[in-house]
Amino acid sequence: MDAQQELDRIAVEAYEYLYPLVSMEITRRVITNAPPGTGLGAGPSNELHHVRAFPPGDFRDVVRPNFDTLYSIAWLDLRGGPVVISLERDVDRYFMLPMLDMWTDVFASIGSRTTGGGAARYLVVGPGWDGETPDGMTVIASPTPVTWLIGRVQTNGTDDYAAVHEIQDGMSVRPLEAGSAPGAPDGDVDLSTPPPAQVHAMTGAQFFALGAELLKAHPPHAVDQPMLARMARLGIHSGGSLDAGVLSAEAAAAIERAPASALEQMQAAMRLAPVDNGWSFSRQGMGVYGADYLFRASIAMAGLGANLAADAVYPMIRTDAAGEVPVGEHDYVLRFSVDDLPPAGAFWSLTMYDGEGYTVPNAIDRYALGDRDPLRYGDDGSLEIIVSREDPGGDWTPNWLPAPDGPLGLTMRIYDPQAPALDGGWNPPPLHRLGS
Repeated sequence: MDAQQELDRIAVEAYEYLYPLVSMEITRRVITNAPPGTGLGAGPSNELHHVRAFPPGDFRDVVRPNFDTLYSIAWLDLRGGPVVISLERDVDRYFMLPMLDMWTDVFASIGSRTTGGGAARYLVVGPGWDGETPDGMTVIASPTPVTWLIGRVQTNGTDDYAAVHEIQDGMSVRPLEAGSAPGAPDGDVDLSTPPPAQVHAMTGAQFFALGAELLKAHPPHAVDQPMLARMARLGIHSGGSLDAGVLSAEAAAAIERAPASALEQMQAAMRLAPVDNGWSFSRQGMGVYGADYLFRASIAMAGLGANLAADAVYPMIRTDAAGEVPVGEHDYVLRFSVDDLPPAGAFWSLTMYDGEGYTVPNAIDRYALGDRDPLRYGDDGSLEIIVSREDPGGDWTPNWLPAPDGPLGLTMRIYDPQAPALDGGWNPPPLHRLGS
């Protein structure tokens, strides 16, 4: 491999390494600068913004939003001091409040599975904090000075909103010290373009310049030294800005070529995840990625904010039973025998997205079906879900998941997955095309 080829390879690796960090930052800017109530968790940092209803069908702020829970979201900016998370009352249903560092690792998860449903207060502190912990609070240390809290409370359909709102109202986020402020304003922010599109539209120079600035603010993980050493050969140094004027012509060329090659590799990595019965199913490594930067980047691309596998897993359709990509122009059935129903300790669902991971409006505003819906089961406990553009009618309407035109992005969610879902003993059944 000659010198230029090696620099090209390093630049692609560096793009994949920095992709989650840049994606988190662009997402943070959009969410925290949008007027409250205009998007998923929109509003200022260090406040808990409750989403009171499922997103509309044309929602495009993030890919693959769920229709199983109502979100309570906060960007915690710890540069002005610690932040307090309060659960003022007991929660008697499944919920989770995972926290992601700016590299998308889940470093803490409050919830029914982990901490239980009891009232509690948590003090979230940034790197290097050495103050006193107030009585009655449990300290959670964030590896980066900005953290994304993505709370979810089980919501059993729209009729359940009032009960969930009561739970949400018992949760809050506030700075420990009154008057402490988050970091500097973000300046002009594009609120009309989805964050992934903004990231993918960056030139190599723009992407790496932002990545270098973010590296100053958000400490790399301890396992990242080999990657940082390779990036230094391009002229990207941890703790320093990217000075395009001092880059070699070869390094500058590698940086400009990197986005296209890296994005292609990330798409391929998504397709190369283990597939059974046409479903891609990542069971291990979700939420904590170590030095598997390509996997981490592909998960950030597929659905930024993924949970720990122990909290939830997300089988995603790749092909139908015939090995072809499912499309809305055909009708399908997903058949579960009574022994093949998803092994969920809490609940499960099947959500419809298009090929890019966004919902598409449909006539009945139905985007997901699951075990909390009034589904029609067979006499033997089996279940068939119909996937089609047109309502199958009659007794099948309750089991109908409307499909958009083009490639389908069916995604299953299994909350509190049981052992078979985590160890490979269970897989979703194949999606069969009707009439074939």
